[in-house]
Amino acid sequence: MKRKALSFALILIMAGAVAAQEQTPFVYDDGGKRDPLWPLVNANGAILNYESEFLITDLSLEGIMAGAQGENFAIINGRILKTGDAVGQFVVGGIAEDSIILKKGKQKFELKLKKGE
Repeated sequence: MKRKALSFALILIMAGAVAAQEQTPFVYDDGGKRDPLWPLVNANGAILNYESEFLITDLSLEGIMAGAQGENFAIINGRILKTGDAVGQFVVGGIAEDSIILKKGKQKFELKLKKGE
């Protein structure tokens, strides 16, 4: 009986080790669609169309990454963007160390990284 229990335990350990080796990290492919965690309405209760109707207050600068060749990237609402990329009607005009400039027509807006508490 002990031999069967020991064999069973050994099989479980080996199966767990094999399963752990076969797992690959999950990468979410949004397929160019809205992130399912973004809100569907703005603070005023109006339905948001993330293709064109972003308000500057709907955008959150979540991070900035420095590229190897001096090209910086910004993370806005979970999307990784570089200078010239668009998010809604806004175009990324520049990425600094702790802020970015967004352009909408002739208007310019600055989004700053929030300081950690």
